[in-house]
Amino acid sequence: MPQLSDTMNDGKILTWHKKEGDIVKRGEALAEVATDKADLEIECFHPGQILKILAPAGETVKVGQVIALIGEAGEKAGESVSSATTAAPAPKPAASAPVVAPVPQAAPQVSTQTSTSADNRVKISPLAKNVAKSQGIDYTAIQGSGEGGRILRRDIDGVKPAAPAMVAEPHKPALHSSSAASSPVQTAREAVVPSGTVQSSDLSKMRQTIASRMVESKTSIPHFYMTVKVHADALLKMKDSLKPLPQYEGLTVNHLMIKATALALRSFPRVNSAYVGGRLQQPQDVNVGVVTAVPDGLLIPVVKAADQLHLSDIVSDARALISRARSGRPKGDDLTGATFSISNVGNFPVESFSAIISPGQGAILAISGTVEEPIVVGGALTVGQVVRLTLSVDHRIIDGVMGAEFLKELKRLIEDPILLLA
Repeated sequence: MPQLSDTMNDGKILTWHKKEGDIVKRGEALAEVATDKADLEIECFHPGQILKILAPAGETVKVGQVIALIGEAGEKAGESVSSATTAAPAPKPAASAPVVAPVPQAAPQVSTQTSTSADNRVKISPLAKNVAKSQGIDYTAIQGSGEGGRILRRDIDGVKPAAPAMVAEPHKPALHSSSAASSPVQTAREAVVPSGTVQSSDLSKMRQTIASRMVESKTSIPHFYMTVKVHADALLKMKDSLKPLPQYEGLTVNHLMIKATALALRSFPRVNSAYVGGRLQQPQDVNVGVVTAVPDGLLIPVVKAADQLHLSDIVSDARALISRARSGRPKGDDLTGATFSISNVGNFPVESFSAIISPGQGAILAISGTVEEPIVVGGALTVGQVVRLTLSVDHRIIDGVMGAEFLKELKRLIEDPILLLA
């Protein structure tokens, strides 16, 4: 079982797309796994024959546990079991190694196959099912575009939810007022929202994970917060100048913030570190996680080695990462390896906020919306664009002076953004 996110400890096999004895090719989807973040498909890295499935559908297995053996056609599973390890496999595993990486789903195709199997069960991916239920969509009549008519997340998008059904109200004494009895509007309202009714529903797997991780963070990490106001006019002007260029298509303020943050972290590597097991863990790489909103939760795709990437590469990498995360199709290493994270509210009119540190990291940066307000430039009062950055740090390893120095460098890079192109 591969580790498909930094917080994943185990995964549940939802379904196998292949069976023992099947010949498989490199890159084929073998199984669907429910992780703490999303339902992902895992692919085969080694062509051959499935000799043995060791984790049947419905079983939850630990990260690193062998879930299947793949070998040469005709090879006996017993000959390979002893050689299989419980360690997470390398990108190119040898024969009989476990399968490991999520595969992105294919682009939508028109399917003439029904979404109902022979035993009248609707074939639908868990992610699509969860989205449909959360939006009140009846998926039983949807024609799926996946293999065998299976309903995928993309088939749910754009479908209108069913009209809410009337909820019967417990019996009440008859009303004697003729005006009340003859009012259909009042009767419908009473039926839909009975007095004192409380709706209760289970949390999704993702929301359960977020809840437990946030409690873990706030109860085990001593947070403190520092906020700096940054003039953003030069940054916004550079964005508008670069965006028409082909290599900067889709450039946003967030891409510039990723680059600026990565460079500031390179200058102050202690802010890029973490407190792990009573020791200071200092990564050599600067991997910036980008907090991304998805249905009923958050994912944190990771821009690897962001301090070494050119700004144009950050744009393309981040756009692809975030697109896969929002569509429910992240790749195997999209959600792993973050050493620092940023959370940006984008265009929402939020002046400032404090983010919660992800366990395993030492700090996180909260980026407010950009607002126009009076500022002083060169001793003169003018109006300019301002963004507020709030740094949350783990006080066990990062002190106030260090946090202030990091924010000072970050402010310098944003207010003189030509440095981001160096």
